[in-house]
Amino acid sequence: MKSNNNLMNQNFFIIFIAIIFGFKEQKQPTHNPMFFNMAQEYKEVVEDQGLFEFYGQDTAVVHELHMLSDTSGAPRLFYAAIETPVCAGGECKLAKIKVYWNLLGNYVGFGMYEKTPLTKNEHDPFTNADYKKLHQLLGDRHSILERREMDDLIDEVPVVGEALKIYKGVDAISGATKKEIKESVVKGGLYSCYTLWHLVHGEVVKDMQQHLKSMYSDTINNYFLKSPYVDYQEYGLKNLKQQDFDDHFEEVIQIFKETSSITRAYILKKIPNDLFVEKRVTNQFYEMFSKVDMNTRTQLIQKMRVAHSDSSQILVEQITDMTKNQLTAYLKYLEEEAVSIDRKVKSYLVKASNYKGYTYNYLIKEFLKNRK
Repeated sequence: MKSNNNLMNQNFFIIFIAIIFGFKEQKQPTHNPMFFNMAQEYKEVVEDQGLFEFYGQDTAVVHELHMLSDTSGAPRLFYAAIETPVCAGGECKLAKIKVYWNLLGNYVGFGMYEKTPLTKNEHDPFTNADYKKLHQLLGDRHSILERREMDDLIDEVPVVGEALKIYKGVDAISGATKKEIKESVVKGGLYSCYTLWHLVHGEVVKDMQQHLKSMYSDTINNYFLKSPYVDYQEYGLKNLKQQDFDDHFEEVIQIFKETSSITRAYILKKIPNDLFVEKRVTNQFYEMFSKVDMNTRTQLIQKMRVAHSDSSQILVEQITDMTKNQLTAYLKYLEEEAVSIDRKVKSYLVKASNYKGYTYNYLIKEFLKNRK
């Protein structure tokens, strides 16, 4: 009986240990990047799903891409724990780094493992300044490294040992880094920078973009439109159907306030005329006239013919911010479209025509004279 109890206790202990180790094996990696271009999306991650494998440019090492999701199952980031060989002085070590991409496949940051820092020549560890420079390099999608082979980045590549037969480049034996790229890469870490850049911006990016298309939904598009990130906003706008503009008008107008001239032009071109003509919509766009760039101001004036009639009243209050061509176009609109000029508009025109600080006030005087 006693032996049976001992056996039961042993079995219980084994099961207990197995459970403990089982939990350890299932525990997801801690996401605490050293550099991260977004807010803190990695803190929302509770699910880690393996998607597919990918390879680097110069080695046969396999890496696995993961999708990181939040508590609701909504995708937030792509992630890969990368291990790739880096050689120096005939000795090869694995460079281990955690890489993060946003849902568009754009690099957003990396993290390190505590006991395995990246190394340079003679396997000297990267400094904090080196890591910062690496982050800047990886964030440059159009780096000089994109257009060059490894052999083109160094003045000479002497053959040293077996390492060079296995790997294309070796930091410690690769000769001098060419001057035109010295400012872009970590000193003594050319091969590491080259290898990691091509991993981060390699074929895996197309795979991520394709995966996004396969799972794209209205929920993701709404997330993009409401996000503070320009690339998300632009992608969301391009995937926003015209009939959905009204439902997302608040997001669209917020993007319009803060975005680039090119994206503003896209919004003005894509927004349906039957929505743009609404008083509430017209007012919000034209009230921003003085706050947007010159190209957008010109487009707003050109679009007055499909806007609410309030546009002329809103713009006249900002008339002294117009260039000569913009003023000419505005006055032409009044001449062609307005049977009679609103009293408020005329009052502002008279005031602006007498304002000596406005270079083009004479054009307004001529316009008023011809309207009598």
